[in-house]
Amino acid sequence: MSEQFETVFAQYDTDGDGQLTVDEVTAAIAGMFPAAEVNDLSGLVGALFAEYDTDRNGLLSVAEFVPLAENLPELGAG
Repeated sequence: MSEQFETVFAQYDTDGDGQLTVDEVTAAIAGMFPAAEVNDLSGLVGALFAEYDTDRNGLLSVAEFVPLAENLPELGAG
């Protein structure tokens, strides 16, 4: 697992619990697109969780985040 992605994951994991919530992922994506309204991102974030939340617990672990970051380089750039 890439150390770069783990570092970026830690930046997005604002409560430090080792999991990314929908709100944390929404905030991360909103940071990529500052002009976007957070409400407009709910569909995108939902689709990302549907694809990458492989254990379907409503959270993204580091292992689930890495493929997402690899497929969405802007997110992995932190």
